[in-house]
Amino acid sequence: MPITRSFGNNFEVQDFTQELLIIPNQYGLIQELGLFQEESVSNNTVVFEKIEKDGALIVDRVRGERAQVNKDYTRKIHSFPVPHFPYDDAILPQDIQGKRAYGSFTDAENLAAVRSRKMERIVQNHSWTLEFARAKAITTGDVYAPSGTVSQNWYTEFGITQKSVDFLLGTATTEVLEKQEEVVAHIQDNLGNGGNISGVIALCSPEFFAKLIKHPNVKLAYQYYTSTQEPLRRRLAADGVRSMRREFTHGDITYIEMRDTYAGQRLIPAGEVYYVPTGVEDMFKTFYGPANKFEFVNTMGERAYMFEYPSTKGDKIEIETESNFINMVARPQGVVKGVSST
Repeated sequence: MPITRSFGNNFEVQDFTQELLIIPNQYGLIQELGLFQEESVSNNTVVFEKIEKDGALIVDRVRGERAQVNKDYTRKIHSFPVPHFPYDDAILPQDIQGKRAYGSFTDAENLAAVRSRKMERIVQNHSWTLEFARAKAITTGDVYAPSGTVSQNWYTEFGITQKSVDFLLGTATTEVLEKQEEVVAHIQDNLGNGGNISGVIALCSPEFFAKLIKHPNVKLAYQYYTSTQEPLRRRLAADGVRSMRREFTHGDITYIEMRDTYAGQRLIPAGEVYYVPTGVEDMFKTFYGPANKFEFVNTMGERAYMFEYPSTKGDKIEIETESNFINMVARPQGVVKGVSST
């Protein structure tokens, strides 16, 4: 433990202990689950054609009567803008001059360390924004654009009313399995892909998850639940490190506890759960647009961009970054909201 001059009194010395590094929780469950398919576009808008296939039962007629006719499928063009998320910084001489390096007693600050530290935080914040925006699309159907540059809601766009199921978990006699079957039946009946899904995932707030596993009709099943994911149920990862999530499969639905918060904002609102199908092509999509630079005009968009511009005066290094993305819920009728009013 090194001894250094006191910061409060130049004539005294004090122990200089190891630094305390505060690291925000890194979540990213939606990204890990792979719910969103990613696609690059070369413009600032996305246009797609929605085709609705339907059918009809043919009734019998008297021979010679030709009163029944076929019709083509209906289609509609949808167009929406891609929100723009710029995020900039700069490195100044005063960030380095006469500064002690972070976490060091003897080393001076240097340009490489400052640049690395700033870039790390920038990349983190772009990742947080994308994850939060995806959660917003799942929970409300809204496109994340808090400044109002883009106003888009997928339920409104497709004329869908969000399905909600009250699980009444505070009522001991509630048949939880019947509630779950209502969720799955709604997804299969309304998804519009022939009813084909590989499974259902429930993204749970801690409050809903706690109520679920305490319900009399679920408590015993949770107590004896065993699988390869058992460590997650006990908040333990495979290597024994503590985890923030519990996982539980019940009635063919996998419940995942999401405690995720970014900058104080929760991804799943308190007391709610959102059921989403898996194995459905184009259920959720993220479109990336190109950077707002001449060299990237009409090029395919990337997840994020970072540019560095040293000043010709030698007084600063500008860092410009941006991401241009929109998250689409192509089948909002396939997302079911769950609550418990008791």
